[in-house]
Amino acid sequence: MALIFEAPEETAEVKPFESFPFGIKEGSSLALLFSDELSEVFLLSYLERALLENGKVYHVQVSGGFSPSSVSRIGASMENFYFARTYRLQDVVEALDVIEPGSALVVSGFPLLHGKSGSDVIDMLDRATERDLTLVLSHTPLVLNELDLFGEFRRYFEPPELFDYLIVARVKSYRGHYRLGLSMIRAPSDLIALLGDHSVPVDKEIAPLLSVK
Repeated sequence: MALIFEAPEETAEVKPFESFPFGIKEGSSLALLFSDELSEVFLLSYLERALLENGKVYHVQVSGGFSPSSVSRIGASMENFYFARTYRLQDVVEALDVIEPGSALVVSGFPLLHGKSGSDVIDMLDRATERDLTLVLSHTPLVLNELDLFGEFRRYFEPPELFDYLIVARVKSYRGHYRLGLSMIRAPSDLIALLGDHSVPVDKEIAPLLSVK
C-alpha cells in the first residue's frame, strides 16, 4: 500500500477527569500498565467515560478487574458502550475492521491474548490509524518492575516505541485518602515537557467505585 500524505489537522483531546495532568489525543495509541487492580478499574473507567462523550467505546476484556458497571457507576451514559470478551488476538484484529471509524477500542489484558507477536501489534496500530481509532491496550501484571518501566513495556507491548503514549498508573492510599500516581514514559511531542511522574488527589473521583451497593 502506498503512503498517503495529508496536511495535519487539530486533534481533539480528552481528560479522564478535570485534574488529570495531561490530555489524551483522540485517534492516538496508548499502552497502559497498572500496578494493581484498583488502578486499572479507576483509570480505565474514567478514560472510557471521557471517550464516550465524543463517540463510541468498544471494550474487549481479556483479563483484569474491569467491568462495564464501573463506567456506569461514575455517571457515564452506556448508550454507546459495547463490551466483549476473548482470549485470541485474531478476534481483536478482525474487530478493528468492523467497529465504527472514529471510535475507541480498549483491550484490557492485551499481552495475554493467544497468538500475540510484534508483527501483530504493528498490524493493529496500522489498522487503527487507517480508521482513526483511539487504541488503548492495557495490562495489570502480577509483578511490575518499577526499576525498569521501559523494559516492562518492551516485555508486554513490543515494539513500545510505536505507541503515542506509554503510561504507568498506580493508586495509593494513606489514612483514607487516595492519590493517582502516573509515570509518562512516552508522549506526543507537544507534551514532551510532561514526561515523568505526576501525582494527583482522587478522593472525590474514586469514591463511587469504592462504595458498596
